[in-house]
Amino acid sequence: MRVHLVREVLDKQLIDATGQNAGKVDGIVLRVRPGEAPTLRYIEVGPITLARRLNRRLGHWVARLDARLGKGRGVPIRIPIARIAFESPSLRLDINADLTPIMAFEQWLRRVVVSRIPWS
Repeated sequence: MRVHLVREVLDKQLIDATGQNAGKVDGIVLRVRPGEAPTLRYIEVGPITLARRLNRRLGHWVARLDARLGKGRGVPIRIPIARIAFESPSLRLDINADLTPIMAFEQWLRRVVVSRIPWS
């Protein structure tokens, strides 16, 4: 299957197995082998990858902050391409995002930052 990565994958909305929004695709990971066409292996989601797209130093800072959220954090979240269905205009995951670290940063923001804003 041929996929136009920038148009059909990057920055597309992710929908989890429960039908809830699970963020957007922030990065792609390819396997490149000499003499073969590149193959899409993973998509990356989360603030670390998004920050790295903007600035490498910012990405490093966000990774350190993210590492404070718990064990196994501080690295980009990779989802194997086999767990994704291409359903235009979004991509459907076969996993529940709330049971993974995909939404950890957003949940932390709601709990620690947004909850302290008056009338939020």
